[in-house]
Amino acid sequence: MSGIDVTEAERILCGVLADLFGIPEVGPQDGFVRLGGDSIIAVQVVGAARRAGLRITVRDVLTLPDTAALAAAARPMAGSAPSGADDGVGPVRPTPVMHWLDERGGPADRYYQYLVVRTPAGLTGQSAAEVLQAVLDRHDMLRVVRDGSGWRTRPAGSVRAAECLRRVATEGREATAEEVGREVHAARDRLSVGGGVIVRAVWFDAGAGLPGALAVVVNHVVVDGISWRVLTGDLTRAWEAVAAGRAPAGALDPVATSFRRWSELLTTEAAGERTAAEAPYWRGVVRPGAGIAGRRPLDPARDHEDRAGHLALSLPAATAGPLLTSVADRLGADANEVLLTGLSLALARWRPCGPEVLVELEGHGREDIGAEADLSRTVGWFTTLFPTRFALDGLGAADAEDGGPTAAEALRRVREQLRAIPRKGIGYGLLRHLDPVVGKELAAAEPAGLGFNYLGRLGGPGGGDWQLLPAHGARLDAPGPGMPMAHAVEVNAFVLESADGPVLHADWAWADGVHDEAEVRALAEGWFRMLGALVVHADRTGPTVPSTVPSAVPSTVPSTVPSTVPPAVPPAVPSASGLTLDAIGQDELDDLAAALGLL
Repeated sequence: MSGIDVTEAERILCGVLADLFGIPEVGPQDGFVRLGGDSIIAVQVVGAARRAGLRITVRDVLTLPDTAALAAAARPMAGSAPSGADDGVGPVRPTPVMHWLDERGGPADRYYQYLVVRTPAGLTGQSAAEVLQAVLDRHDMLRVVRDGSGWRTRPAGSVRAAECLRRVATEGREATAEEVGREVHAARDRLSVGGGVIVRAVWFDAGAGLPGALAVVVNHVVVDGISWRVLTGDLTRAWEAVAAGRAPAGALDPVATSFRRWSELLTTEAAGERTAAEAPYWRGVVRPGAGIAGRRPLDPARDHEDRAGHLALSLPAATAGPLLTSVADRLGADANEVLLTGLSLALARWRPCGPEVLVELEGHGREDIGAEADLSRTVGWFTTLFPTRFALDGLGAADAEDGGPTAAEALRRVREQLRAIPRKGIGYGLLRHLDPVVGKELAAAEPAGLGFNYLGRLGGPGGGDWQLLPAHGARLDAPGPGMPMAHAVEVNAFVLESADGPVLHADWAWADGVHDEAEVRALAEGWFRMLGALVVHADRTGPTVPSTVPSAVPSTVPSTVPSTVPPAVPPAVPSASGLTLDAIGQDELDDLAAALGLL
């Protein structure tokens, strides 16, 4: 490893992983997946490593077996670009997900996300404004406006923190849920993309010497799940500088690639041969015959997000902990593959489904498209949305619920299906929204009836300044009244740490009139039962289930969607131990950082 001492690289990367997972120590033989890592955390690992002078890729983090191998693959960072070389100021081309929002309709001004974090006991009104100003000046998309000429970002200093920040005195006590909710909704109502009002913050000041809370409310068009991790890290570093009497702007690392530059790269990529070659694949995915039967079609005129039914469930740490760490590692899968395997098994036994089902997946979108881009510190909305087609025939056998051979077959299918998706789905949005010819074909296809989004782990180990406050949490897809639903059924899943370990939370939403609560509850509870069955299956089988599809994306794109013919299903095996489900209410889910939506 030219230019880097392997032992030093191991030390750096072990420290990075320990910080991100909130654990005392990580050793060279510890693997990223075994620790519970996913692609979202992998992006954070890459960013932290680069700040320490090591160049690694997301693929390295996800595929190499342990930290020692990751350190061996690391390379020294080249000299960074001069500060301000890519300040992101100027016109921004609409990206696929921005086009998707326009097509969806509804009040985009109130399509927002918020996060509530603990603030230090020493924070004052002046220092709060200084910290927020440093963050506004560092990240160009927090200064975006949409006018008659389109989207454009404004120079640093054009948005003043003092005008974005509101102080609410709570007189020696913590803010109540009612106070936070009221202020967050009032801040949401002041957002305006046309007026350039993108960010609002409310500081709940408990008084001198007491920690408070900061609610940061941002229009969704400029932020996603990874962006929030960047922003909370920058709030922390800016405060540390202010508290030490230093200028906070100098404490924030540069942004290597602006969102504006990324939008240009996407436009170029959409017109390239590689994207065009994917068109047959995506035509095959959206071919007719994989809808989910409902009482009627989804109607954008009446099926709105604020009218949707909701069901919130949590999978306890006793099951979720091993599922997302040791089980995923032993089965040779990542967290997303394991979760979607369980969903496929549940769908196979769900009444409205046929032999195949089309599901729209969301990805974090910060993919390698071959251009020189470092998005580990870029704030913006990068989410990719793309359909995939799951074959369910043969997966409804009774042995699946007991962790039998059908569970292994489901894992094999899902893993191979997901790994055959070219470039993790980014090409679908490029064709659908940026190609005028293929886009019309894809737009005419029957939409997916089910949307699935896994947001990964939210928050750190808890208790620290500038970290998520579970009592108030976050909303990561909070449309205002009148926003049409994108799917008849949607599930948003995320992980929060508890005293017992990681807990998997899921919020299900559905369009009343298309489906009812009994139908959705059956699917939701079936999904968690099947996830428990995968834990049992891993305990029984031990070694990795072999896959015939390599982890790397093939250089050529298949002309049709590969179909899997299931083998004969073996006899059922004895029943596995029971799985408990914790049902929680919508208000409680909000208190636990209800992440409803995109990365």
